[in-house]
Amino acid sequence: MAKVIDFKPKKKKPQIDAEAMKLIRLADEIDSLILKFLEREDVDQWDIAGVLAHRLGSLIGHIEEKEAIWNVCEKVLKQQAAIKL
Repeated sequence: MAKVIDFKPKKKKPQIDAEAMKLIRLADEIDSLILKFLEREDVDQWDIAGVLAHRLGSLIGHIEEKEAIWNVCEKVLKQQAAIKL
């Protein structure tokens, strides 16, 4: 019996640049930390969300174009939380 050969061109995985890889690692580390605390019974989701909001607010406080970044953050937050815009 003959082998079936796939003649379709192989799709190449898109190249991820170095900056994107750093952001992916950052996101993975944040996710890991959040999951670690979510698994603990004595830490409430509201408290974790509050801490994240506080840290994001502190970060935005150091950005010159606060209004512009706030609009982006608000849009992303609503999309991720499935809140109708």
